[in-house]
Amino acid sequence: MDRRMVLGLAALAAGCVMTGAGGQAAGLSPGDEAAIRGVIDAYQRTWNTSDLDGMGRLYSPDVHWVNVKGMHWRGFQEVDRAHRVFFDIMFRGVSNTLEGIDSITPIAPSVAVAVVVWQMGAYRTPDGYAAPAGRNRMTLVLTRRSDGWKIAHGHNIAIDEQAQPNDPIRGTLRPSGG
Repeated sequence: MDRRMVLGLAALAAGCVMTGAGGQAAGLSPGDEAAIRGVIDAYQRTWNTSDLDGMGRLYSPDVHWVNVKGMHWRGFQEVDRAHRVFFDIMFRGVSNTLEGIDSITPIAPSVAVAVVVWQMGAYRTPDGYAAPAGRNRMTLVLTRRSDGWKIAHGHNIAIDEQAQPNDPIRGTLRPSGG
């Protein structure tokens, strides 16, 4: 599937209903949903063991990644190299614990979007800033290939805990006059 189509479909998926009764993602076979959850579990395992070769096996060859600071890496070589550099200088030994899967949404027969929340341990950035432990929300576009479900696009963002009460859907903020 063309990368532009995958990313366009991912954007459309943002407003879709994610799960049906019993928590199973609507439109996914139980095997596909289990396989996608397996990729997410493998991401956690490879991160926490600093297994960058194993992490690389989770990516499609044409993977794109937008990191928490807005850096955009294109293709397996860039995504793999960037993760290796950052593991060498700041992430080796830093825990990344799955807090939960917000949603898994099928958007085409062999494409799904997963939204995942992680608890990241504290680390020190290359410029010396001591980043405290915190939570990140990650969006993954996954594609089913002949060798299984692979990450075609990843994007993560730090959750601003102070802003969460102002979420008009899940926080306490409510529109006036409504």
